[in-house]
Amino acid sequence: MKTPAFLSNDELPNPIRFIPEPPQPGTGPFDNDTYYYHYGKAQRQTPRGNQAALDEVQWTSKAFSEAAGFMIGPDETPEIFKLAQGAQKDANATNKRAKNYFRRTRPYVYFNEPSLVSEADEGNRTTFSYPSGHTIRGWVYALTLALVVPDSTEALIARAQEYAINRVICGRHYKSDIDASLVEATAVMSRLLSNAAFLEQLEKARKEYAHIREKKKKE
Repeated sequence: MKTPAFLSNDELPNPIRFIPEPPQPGTGPFDNDTYYYHYGKAQRQTPRGNQAALDEVQWTSKAFSEAAGFMIGPDETPEIFKLAQGAQKDANATNKRAKNYFRRTRPYVYFNEPSLVSEADEGNRTTFSYPSGHTIRGWVYALTLALVVPDSTEALIARAQEYAINRVICGRHYKSDIDASLVEATAVMSRLLSNAAFLEQLEKARKEYAHIREKKKKE
């Protein structure tokens, strides 16, 4: 199921204007990134590490279904899926602008060590770290779903935070990468909430969820 983005290129926020330069080696902020890198490594052989490895490869819709309280997918919830996937495309496009501008080396490459999901290391070696694409997708997904399922807001926000930190545990991103992605996500959501196509699809998604809720009551 192909889903269109909601924002045109002119409507996308330009993160280069509002996120800071990534921390440089030899500075206090980079020391903080290094601390979190080693913290993440210490979590890899734990259940949290297993979740981080899974989050690297699974679809965003599946990653956030449990927190939402129902399975999200093109067949199960086509209107909700269309809403969240379209918003995710806008998140990706926004993040790409910053990645291609800052071109920050990923931490596992900088430290010359394997990541948690080492089989994907070579393919990611020449891609960029700042900001985190997984993280902005996770935040935008969670915040979009919270507009549809407000009773699940706390669970969705908690899942987005976990999803973000899991990128540090994997060794794919620094802490400052995921922090910048949350700022990006805020800007994307601001633009989406004033976009007519997004708001129209949001109403369709809410109606779909109302049917899901009624069906659950009858079960």
